[in-house]
Amino acid sequence: MPASDNEVLERPIVIIGPPRSGTSLLMNVLGVHADVVHVNEPRLTWRYGNDGRSDWLRPEHATPAVREHIRREFAARVREGGGRRLVEKTPSNALRPAFVDAVFPDCLFVNILRHPYDTILSIRAGWEGKAAGTKGIRVNRWRNRFRELDPRRAPHYAKELMRRTLPAPLAGVVGRPEWGPRLPGMQGLLVELSVLEVACLQWRACVEISCQYGRALPAERYLEIPLEELTRETMQRVLDFCALSSDEALWQRFESDVDRARAGSRREGASAEDLACIRGMVRPTAEWLGYEL
Repeated sequence: MPASDNEVLERPIVIIGPPRSGTSLLMNVLGVHADVVHVNEPRLTWRYGNDGRSDWLRPEHATPAVREHIRREFAARVREGGGRRLVEKTPSNALRPAFVDAVFPDCLFVNILRHPYDTILSIRAGWEGKAAGTKGIRVNRWRNRFRELDPRRAPHYAKELMRRTLPAPLAGVVGRPEWGPRLPGMQGLLVELSVLEVACLQWRACVEISCQYGRALPAERYLEIPLEELTRETMQRVLDFCALSSDEALWQRFESDVDRARAGSRREGASAEDLACIRGMVRPTAEWLGYEL
């Protein structure tokens, strides 16, 4: 008899954190484990039933129909992948951990953080390099988006598609292309603020919401790790937290990826004005997390 949705979704591992903080690294390492199936940024699945809202969702937005749809979609992906555990990574979930918790009440949150200078400057690079145009689009990512989207939901994303693909003079009529976690009133922020300032707000919202929510959970359900401290010992702690056995393929992926990820520093090429802007917007949050600016 095929396993039920509840069985294949038992204790799913949900990786959260701001974009460009190391979430992809951690997912790619855990994703090669023989027991898991990893799902990378199924953004539209998470937004089902809330397409007209920002990514800042709350538990009341996880209605029974929404929960059923999201769980059914993830269960199907786990069965297709032939694994026994789900590992999921969507940076926007850092804005809605309570919503995620309402969908997966027994999930394990792994929150990965990175120095705010490096994260925010990299978020800005994401805006500048990927928010508009079709250059560099990954075919698999678009294929997955169409898989998640049924025709009834398409009108909600028509403007987003036009912002992304139309020439700049025409796209401006429907607003500036957006990138990363969607804050409430994002289009207004893009009119009033610079991209770097919006990136600061995205970082602050992601870490403040995710860390405050996670630190209130029982220790067996929440683990917080800085990218800069992601050593073999820390990775073993992640495996123990997730109740995953040691896996040779996982350790090979870890060794090939982690040093390269930690070595990249955006702040070295940043201007004094950029660093001053970041300090002015995020210093209290950075100091709360133990980062020096």
